[in-house]
Amino acid sequence: MDIEISWGGYYASISDEDGEITLFRLLDFNRDDYHIAIYQEKFQSIPTLKEIEGLSPFIGHAPLDSRSLLNNKKVLLIGSSQLSKSDLAGYLFYLENFEVPSEDLEFLIQSILEYSKEPPLQLRLTLVEEELQISKID
Repeated sequence: MDIEISWGGYYASISDEDGEITLFRLLDFNRDDYHIAIYQEKFQSIPTLKEIEGLSPFIGHAPLDSRSLLNNKKVLLIGSSQLSKSDLAGYLFYLENFEVPSEDLEFLIQSILEYSKEPPLQLRLTLVEEELQISKID
């Protein structure tokens, strides 16, 4: 699967069954898992970034196995905007519950905020013996 990864990116996930579109926002991504905010609204066509930015997440943080991205090949980056600390509040709460040291939390949050300023990464995801392999597409 080829995908654009953008911290702070808004994504459309298109259902194979009825074409219904659900939205999520990428908070963090790595080989093992990705963290998203989920929106309750459903769409029949892909909304614009301007339409999405006015919405509030229904679920502020959900951790998912990165391999699950391969289950739905219809994931499209709509656009992105820079993340703020308040966007990461649910993720921060999650990390604190896993007793991540405060200095590590601060470094991670600052890194994510910086990543959200960068253009999307063009990546290829493949599964090799149940392990996710990630390669950059040039």
